[in-house]
Amino acid sequence: LAPGSAGINTLDVVAAQRHFLGIVLIPPGCRLTAADVNGDATISTIDVIAIQRFFLSLPTGIANVGKYQFNPVSRIYPGVTGDQTNQNYDTLIFGDVAPAFADRAGGAPQNIAVASGTIAPEVPATVATVALPDISFDSSKTGFIAAVTTSVIDPRNNLVGFQGDFSFDSRVITFESEPVRKAGVTGGNWNVSGNVLPGSGPIRTLRVSAYSEDFSPLSGGGTLFELRLARGSKGGRSTQLIWAPAPDQFFFIDADLNAQKPRNAVSGNVLARAAGKK
Repeated sequence: LAPGSAGINTLDVVAAQRHFLGIVLIPPGCRLTAADVNGDATISTIDVIAIQRFFLSLPTGIANVGKYQFNPVSRIYPGVTGDQTNQNYDTLIFGDVAPAFADRAGGAPQNIAVASGTIAPEVPATVATVALPDISFDSSKTGFIAAVTTSVIDPRNNLVGFQGDFSFDSRVITFESEPVRKAGVTGGNWNVSGNVLPGSGPIRTLRVSAYSEDFSPLSGGGTLFELRLARGSKGGRSTQLIWAPAPDQFFFIDADLNAQKPRNAVSGNVLARAAGKK
């Protein structure tokens, strides 16, 4: 599968991370094999980061994520003279490790279609608002920082990950090679990563994926993470920052791999003012 393909996302990242930390072990079988994406017979941060990089559509550092493994690898049929029975193959995709890979016991009464096609159980929203920035800056400046904010998050809700896509006009703003960084409530032991997805048009998509490295949940409000803008248009133009609709919308992930959307996902706007204008 090409990096960024449907079915592998931050849910899989969090599932591998909590196994590495010994919080919830992945049982032996296909899911455990799928989590060992570099084939060293153990689940580590290397596997976690490789899965995240695949979700972000990065072409390197992804080990075997997205590759299929079949059992048996092949079959030989010498002198076939009739129908062959019981010829099924067991199949897994490296990196696809979250519970949506296999049915939960008893099934899930309510589901949410989340980014890249994975289906995850949804729980009621506990976060009121997540908002993209609404800012303006002098287009002659470079290296501008803008905060994505959140309303107050109760640590008892055990939110240990999140992801989301938003669109922007690349004729107006561009991002640094590392377009996001942790800050505010993710300023501790968090991995917050992003990538501008491949595309040819001026309207591009920035994808964000984040998880708690030590499974300490989000707590408090204010800045959730920061955007790192490289430069703006010199013509005094603006661009909306628009959260993607389902299935690529913003959502949080709790320690039980449930997904929950904020009650309000607020889009933003960036105005690159022409030099000397207010």
